[in-house]
Amino acid sequence: MILALVAGIVILTSPWIFLHFSPPAGNRRRLTWVNRAVLSIAFLACAVLALWVRQATAGTADFDWWWAIALTYSALLFPMILLIGGVIRNFVLFRDVR
Repeated sequence: MILALVAGIVILTSPWIFLHFSPPAGNRRRLTWVNRAVLSIAFLACAVLALWVRQATAGTADFDWWWAIALTYSALLFPMILLIGGVIRNFVLFRDVR
């Protein structure tokens, strides 16, 4: 249960960290679009992961804990997607802004 709590804290603080380190963009509309796209992809990937975990644990002894397993996996996946998206955003798409 402690692990699920830590996973929840990681998932809740990751978007703030991702948005806090956005580059000072000249084209604010493009930056907003990129941020929304990365966050949407991260949330969608976590939802697909949760559905996969639920389906994979169906009929097993772990089925009662599928939500905790999915939350733990999401605590790894969500920040990784935001990290990759942030690197692409800061060093590829908006590298000339600095």
